[in-house]
Amino acid sequence: MNDFKIGKLNFFLFVFFIFFSCKKNNNTINVNEQLLHSLDEKIKLKNFYEEKKKTGIQKLKNELLLNKNNDSAIYNLNDLIIEEYLGYQCDSAYIYLDRNKEIAKRNNNQTWLYKNLLQRSVLLSTTGLFVESKEILDKINPEVLPTQLRFSYNSAYECLYSNLLDYSGSGSKYSQIYKSKLAAYYNSAYRALKPSDPFYYLFLSHKNRIDNNWKLSGQNIDEFLKTTKPGTRLHAIGSFCKAVIDGKLGNIDSQERCLIYSAISDIESSTKENRSMQDLASILYQKGETDRAYKYIQSSLEDANFYNARFRNIQISKVQPIIEKTYLLTINNQNEKLRWSVFLISALLVGLAITVYFIYKQLNTIAKSRNELSSKNLILKSLNIKLDEANHIKEEYIAFFIRQNSNYLEKFERYKKLISIRLSTGQLDKLSSLINDKKNEEMDLDELYYNFDQAFLRIYPNFVNEVNKLLKKEEVYNLKEGTLNTELRIFALIRLGIKDTNQISEFLRYSLRTIYNYKSKVKTKSVIENDDFETKIMQIGSISSH
Repeated sequence: MNDFKIGKLNFFLFVFFIFFSCKKNNNTINVNEQLLHSLDEKIKLKNFYEEKKKTGIQKLKNELLLNKNNDSAIYNLNDLIIEEYLGYQCDSAYIYLDRNKEIAKRNNNQTWLYKNLLQRSVLLSTTGLFVESKEILDKINPEVLPTQLRFSYNSAYECLYSNLLDYSGSGSKYSQIYKSKLAAYYNSAYRALKPSDPFYYLFLSHKNRIDNNWKLSGQNIDEFLKTTKPGTRLHAIGSFCKAVIDGKLGNIDSQERCLIYSAISDIESSTKENRSMQDLASILYQKGETDRAYKYIQSSLEDANFYNARFRNIQISKVQPIIEKTYLLTINNQNEKLRWSVFLISALLVGLAITVYFIYKQLNTIAKSRNELSSKNLILKSLNIKLDEANHIKEEYIAFFIRQNSNYLEKFERYKKLISIRLSTGQLDKLSSLINDKKNEEMDLDELYYNFDQAFLRIYPNFVNEVNKLLKKEEVYNLKEGTLNTELRIFALIRLGIKDTNQISEFLRYSLRTIYNYKSKVKTKSVIENDDFETKIMQIGSISSH
């Protein structure tokens, strides 16, 4: 008994755990979707943040005008402008790097000159000029490098080999060489810093990541992110690193979320040299969100072109054609569906235009049939089963056409009264709308076919099953009870004795060619000779009259 209670308790705990896990997963998806909507809005505001960036840079440039004769002040202001341009626009960064280089040479200031070289090396590797970047770094003797630039020196090498690893791919024969170099410079970079320095945890995370200590790397990057502010370049870098780690650990939802955070911070800080939007586009493409993936990869390409980053353009060019092709294919499919919709609507409008003529003709047929039935009533009672069957058919269709006639007379009376009211009140515009409204006519045609199907299947309830026996197994019809499709409706009319293709064409609102095609299509599915098919159709029996 106790075992039963314990088992029951464990079962409820299991159900609760599953429910909680599903709910938590749905909440994660909802958070990511909300963040994606936020990112969509941020993309629309890219020009706003760019103007804000330009305003900040212009303020620094205005300060230069106030310090024309002070090389130290000019160098420092240029340095701040360079930092602003490093992730924004590389061509402008080169201009101010050249200016600071001249100031450093003019003042024979080795610290300024080394810093300038390190900044230039980072900029070159960022834009894909790896050889030129390495040439600068190889010429620097780290033994004579000022202490305050040791970190920048290791960081520049880290930037070079990190970009080389991205460019070559993890599977290339050079990847292990680049990883070894990276491990050494990550180790040197973080050791040159104190734990109180925010960059300490960033480079410690890089070191643990290159050593495949992914969980510890994630903890390090969390510490780094605590020191950054959303909307800044550093927060974008930290969030991107967090996304890489989560992706490696299999936390896909968290990876996507961190990429969104990074992309938002890139936009808000107007950082054009970025990677998050590109990777996010790839993830969304794999999830089937083609529209967003296309929009994000286009945004990423726009940033790369603005920054003039050859390296990023090459990376994007590997992904963009795939996403763009799928996006354009989706658009073409939608356009094709739209064209078919227009065609079908046009066909329906043409069919509705001749509905009144068809109804008038059918009403005359009903009147003649009623007269013939009255005069031959005594003869019909003495006929055999076939005549009973014919009588049953006529009874069903008399009721069918009476209902149709009654319905149309009622609709006509209401229509006439409504027109009279419109005319008497001078509402000519509403009268015109009423006359031109084809919606009611379309509903009448659908009702006619529905009533026809109902009446026919009351006479021949096994008609569909009997037809299926004449067809190959893989070609049988599976229809909603009480309805026929166009192909079966053609042979239903033939079973009723309407073998004139013109009459069938008029009733079903199809061309003669289309009727012939439908008949041929059904016959090709049969297991008997085509010439015998209609004979077999005529042999399908009905229920008794009463």
